[in-house]
Amino acid sequence: MAAPDWKILTPLRDRLGENPMWHASENAFYWSDWFGPTIHRLAWGQDKVESWSFPGETVLGSFVFARGGRLLVAVDSGLKLFDPATGALTPFADPNGRREGLVYNDGKLDRFGRLWIGTYELAEVEPRGILYCVMPDGAWHVADSGYASCNGPAFSSDGATMYFSDSVGRRIMAYDISPDTPRLSNRRVFAQIENGLPDGLTVDAEGCLWCAQYGGAAVTRFRPDGTVDRVLELPCPITASVAFGGPELTTLFVATGFSLGVERAEDETGPGGLMFTLETEIKGLPEPVFAA
Repeated sequence: MAAPDWKILTPLRDRLGENPMWHASENAFYWSDWFGPTIHRLAWGQDKVESWSFPGETVLGSFVFARGGRLLVAVDSGLKLFDPATGALTPFADPNGRREGLVYNDGKLDRFGRLWIGTYELAEVEPRGILYCVMPDGAWHVADSGYASCNGPAFSSDGATMYFSDSVGRRIMAYDISPDTPRLSNRRVFAQIENGLPDGLTVDAEGCLWCAQYGGAAVTRFRPDGTVDRVLELPCPITASVAFGGPELTTLFVATGFSLGVERAEDETGPGGLMFTLETEIKGLPEPVFAA
């Protein structure tokens, strides 16, 4: 297989790029710097990147699109609705309750409009992380627990399967989900990751799962049966998240970083921290909007 023809989206460099997402109605691409904590927006075909930071917060675990042009952001102090047009930040829910040593991490909306978001144990040692299901009315439920770092998640096109990265365990899990309950069932191992740690996930229109391998300098596409379809190498080790976007949903975006962790030394050389893009023959799936 020929080496991927990666392009650089913008010269902007993040300490840890995360959460790449395409906003179809805005024709714009969003992503974040986990350590910023900052959200970026690039209108398609433009050069200027808009950015919004959150003073007083340490990290921005993730965000999803919400009604009225807003974003639901996960910061240290809770889940909050953010209006980029006004800068207003409104508390929404806080299932983590500022538990010591735990912060929000990856979160995504399922095909039924519910938010699934996990927490991350900063020391990456104790399995204290919890995966929550958050409803548009603010009610929340514990979906699973016992992970040091909750990452992913992603959902099959029919909404019946949730994929989840147990990063420290080096495995991708799968669960059965239903629109009738926030409970998970049939927990199972979908794939083991030997090269790096499984991090951000996305599902394409063919039902295949893509995984960014943190520390592994690669993204892998898995068939629905868990076998490997292809591995795309990148020129930097920290590949944190992956998504499809662009007007035709055929552009693959890979968010990267140059910092190995909260307390570890930063490496500001090389291309780490840039957003990589690759034109593909594969289409992604559109992102739902949170009905809060």
